[in-house]
Amino acid sequence: MRLDKVSPPIYIAPMAARVCTYCREKIHPMAVVCRFCGRDLPPLSPSRPRSWLPVFFLAAATLTGGALLAAEFFRERRNWLE
Repeated sequence: MRLDKVSPPIYIAPMAARVCTYCREKIHPMAVVCRFCGRDLPPLSPSRPRSWLPVFFLAAATLTGGALLAAEFFRERRNWLE
């Protein structure tokens, strides 16, 4: 085996353990059968991507409210200077 052809080791990030729904033991996240109780596991539900729409509307409402408050403040400030 030539040393110049050896690829560096690949780092695999540790995955979070899955809990068996029957015996409550920690198992591999991609497991199909629990290694402790031997029962078939239900398939993993695909994670739904989070929607940014509520965050967008909250930010828009906050900025709009701040702009309206600033406009009202400067309108009243003109009355103070008179």
